[in-house]
Amino acid sequence: MSLMRWDPTDFDNFRADMNRLWTRMREDWNLDQTRPRTHLHRTEDGYVVEFELPGVDPDAVNIQVDIDSVTVSGQFPARSTERDQGVGEEFSATVNFPTEIDPESAEAESRHGLLTIRAYRSQAKRRQLNIAKKH
Repeated sequence: MSLMRWDPTDFDNFRADMNRLWTRMREDWNLDQTRPRTHLHRTEDGYVVEFELPGVDPDAVNIQVDIDSVTVSGQFPARSTERDQGVGEEFSATVNFPTEIDPESAEAESRHGLLTIRAYRSQAKRRQLNIAKKH
């Protein structure tokens, strides 16, 4: 019978994996109701991301576009139980793109509570680097 050596970092890695899983489940299932519903569609030359933001003023939405993701944040309108406070729940949602996009090409449009962001794939070429040999 062989014995396996136990590494204490194994438990830390397991805990980190479980935390990531739980966070992902909360986001996917929108358990805390602070993440707008999102839809990602692939197009011929890029992606279309839709965020459902009913009642949210488009001018009050913050949009950050990076080469691999788009993040939308802001505040939902106050519900009837929150009206005395005048402030609704804050929201934030990040959608990761399967491939790199050109952030400069991104366009946003809001209509009837649906925020649509179009982003086009990056046209940057990758190149192979050779390692210089020193004598």
